Amino acid sequence: MKAMGEDFLDSRTSWALDHFLRDLQRIGRAHTGRARPLVLHCLHTLPSDKYEASGRRGGKKIHAVIAGTWDLRPLEKREIEFCGIASTKVELYASDDPNRRLAMWRLELGAEDSPGCYVHAQILGDTERPPFPKSLPIPRLPSLFVTPMSALEFVLCELFQDDWAKAIARKSHATDDWRALQKKWLLKLFSWYREQIEKAGSSSWVTLKEAKPRHNMFLPR
Repeated sequence: MKAMGEDFLDSRTSWALDHFLRDLQRIGRAHTGRARPLVLHCLHTLPSDKYEASGRRGGKKIHAVIAGTWDLRPLEKREIEFCGIASTKVELYASDDPNRRLAMWRLELGAEDSPGCYVHAQILGDTERPPFPKSLPIPRLPSLFVTPMSALEFVLCELFQDDWAKAIARKSHATDDWRALQKKWLLKLFSWYREQIEKAGSSSWVTLKEAKPRHNMFLPR
């Protein structure tokens, strides 16, 4: 992701990806049992007014700040499971007024007792001010973005519509590996969604909302 995002990420904050990878590798080498937090420190994109399609420009330049925390537990065979907080926070700011937050959403995984769709997005909810105050935990909108890096690609694709599509279409080891990985994960996720809907006894949506994926759904078979 660092290689693919070089032309889209603020180089002054790209160290956050190095720290993220280092800490993830450290968790993968750790002994099993204890949960450990994995943190993505504030990663900034470059300013963009290219969030419209077909070359159109937006009204002002904005940039995103992406951060997150995931509680991970190392298992045997260098496998890792989510076991607590799993949240990627995306904030948008006007680049001519970096203290003015324009939007915020979170891409998250639910807990075992979560009443919403397991893979979901939530709007705002980090303060008590409306709209969407912290005391109102809905809506939990169904999402496709399971991993922190898939959440990051979603942001880059939104902010740099045409340019990101061209960059990801180029042939390189990084883009080839990323396409293969994302294809595998999305096919497994869509297949799981379909399984839940096909076995629904009443409302397909209620069944999907209440379903929890298998713990090994994304592991190699």
